[in-house]
Amino acid sequence: MNRSRRRLEHLPERIDRLNQAAAWLGRLAILLMLALGAWNVVGRYLGLAVGRNLSSNALIEGQWLLFSLAFLLGLGWTLQKDGHVRIDVLSSQWSPRQRQRLEWLGSLLLLLPFTLAVLGLSVEPALQAWRIQEASPDPGGLPRYWSKSLVPLGFLLLSLQGIAAALRARRGLRQSPEQHG
Repeated sequence: MNRSRRRLEHLPERIDRLNQAAAWLGRLAILLMLALGAWNVVGRYLGLAVGRNLSSNALIEGQWLLFSLAFLLGLGWTLQKDGHVRIDVLSSQWSPRQRQRLEWLGSLLLLLPFTLAVLGLSVEPALQAWRIQEASPDPGGLPRYWSKSLVPLGFLLLSLQGIAAALRARRGLRQSPEQHG
């Protein structure tokens, strides 16, 4: 087996590891978001009691930024774990080979064109936000360029996981039919 084919053989597992690391960051973001949300609630009431503002627009915006981080970094991992919506009602009656064919074609004809389109459409607004150092319209809010960068990143990770799914399905289709039960 030549070197480039060996790399292609291991590509799905590498993509899996990348999305697992992204999901780990997403889980951490959820914990931070919950802590920040708790502080915002406590700080609002405690601040009233002590006569000081203990919350801010930055802390409030930090919550939605962390939620966006968790959601978008989790897209690829969710696909990896078969957590996305599928047409299981139909495919549950199909043979493993038919399901692999559906997975392969669905990845190539539906998932990847969609994710690549969103990726392509989201890169320019993210780059523009960085160019102008886009900031929150709210006083004391967070910079917006970070959050706008999460959209192409999340859809890149989802696209890569779609490629991994397509490669796995194609690998399964190349196996002999008797191995599919």
